[in-house]
Amino acid sequence: MRKIHAVLMLALLTACATTEKARESWVGASYDEVMRAWGPPVRSGKLADGSEVATWVAEGGPTYRSGPTVGFGIGGIGMGGGGRTTTGVGVGASVPIGEGSATPPARCERTLTFRDGRLVEQSWIGPDEICSTFTRAK
Repeated sequence: MRKIHAVLMLALLTACATTEKARESWVGASYDEVMRAWGPPVRSGKLADGSEVATWVAEGGPTYRSGPTVGFGIGGIGMGGGGRTTTGVGVGASVPIGEGSATPPARCERTLTFRDGRLVEQSWIGPDEICSTFTRAK
């Protein structure tokens, strides 16, 4: 049991670390580098001190989960020639009851602040499975 807890804790720490690594890879990047990698931001603006703030958003696709289903099947067992038992091939179908549900798409929102064209501050919001993919190419 103790081993399972250790493995789960390690998995959680690893998951957190990968977005952090992606974030750290951009330290000191220029605005132009970020633009080449991610394209234009979804919103941007200028602060009173002259710093530029820009936000990029990426979304994964929605996840669909079907509702409960009812299954039907056809098959058979019979007597063949010479008194031998034979089995038939089954055919099945599943029919959904009601509607399934969709979970909203996961998104990674990255807000970066640039001063004199260089990254000075970052805020990343979103799940690791999306945000960790935005590592800076070397």
